[in-house]
Amino acid sequence: MDSVSIKQMVHANICVRDLDRTIPFYEMLGFEVFSDMRFVEGSRTWPGLGLPEGREFRAVFMKIPGENPVPFLDIIEFRDPQPAGEPYATLHNIGICRLCFEVADIDATAAVLKANGVELVSEPAHYETALNEPADGVEARFLCFKDPDGTFLEYAQFAGQATDVLG
Repeated sequence: MDSVSIKQMVHANICVRDLDRTIPFYEMLGFEVFSDMRFVEGSRTWPGLGLPEGREFRAVFMKIPGENPVPFLDIIEFRDPQPAGEPYATLHNIGICRLCFEVADIDATAAVLKANGVELVSEPAHYETALNEPADGVEARFLCFKDPDGTFLEYAQFAGQATDVLG
């Protein structure tokens, strides 16, 4: 085998400080909880996370409503050890800096976020490589914002289909 064969994307993980604050936020964004688990000391999960001395974390799985269970968000609150560090301060940091989800109406979505006190990076913007030049011919608008811990997220509205990015 010369390369790995990927079947599908399963989940994206977001580490948070307070799940009780975070769950309602992500529900407001359009996700629904389908699993809520507590992992304790002795679980064989800890070494896989690089934390062999871990004692407790809570994980909540949230999905886009509908029949498809994947991909989903795996949102974790570490309790012992406590979460460390800060989320990226800007959108030009190295690493996975944001997750993007498609919405039907970016302006209505922006209004909901504002009404709920969500910190927006800017008003909805155009996806273009130069003024009035859609990137790869894909007409879209997008909106970046932060969750309660400062993690960047993004919504996008496409004039056609999201799959148009495939050319």
